[in-house]
Amino acid sequence: MIASGSEQAYKVYENDRVLAILDRFPIAPGHTLVITKNHYQDYLSVPDEDLYELARVSKIVGTAVKDGMGADGVRLFTNVGRAASQVIFHVHIHIVPMWEREPNFTWFRRRAELTPSAANYVLSRIKPHLYERLI
Repeated sequence: MIASGSEQAYKVYENDRVLAILDRFPIAPGHTLVITKNHYQDYLSVPDEDLYELARVSKIVGTAVKDGMGADGVRLFTNVGRAASQVIFHVHIHIVPMWEREPNFTWFRRRAELTPSAANYVLSRIKPHLYERLI
């Protein structure tokens, strides 16, 4: 499991309650997930103290993804239950950068597995903007 550190992930940010990682099969370059370290099945089952941290970090990471990827906006969403297309039953917030015009990311293949070189490129774009906000 990624939250416990037993599975490898491309970490964007981590603290004692939450972890932000690049999506393994991104919708768009910079697609990031913010997850809780404690296990909760979905957003509606998260206690307020962890929900606050999930929301706070999602805002900070969302802004860093938008700025770092040169996006015009971001989509933040979560799915609750199989009927709502939830596939991974551990709470996570998707942060997906969006552009008014299709950006020129010739290396990107929609919903293909993220390569190490693509992940390192994306991390190099996002992390400088992230740490500006965390200081």
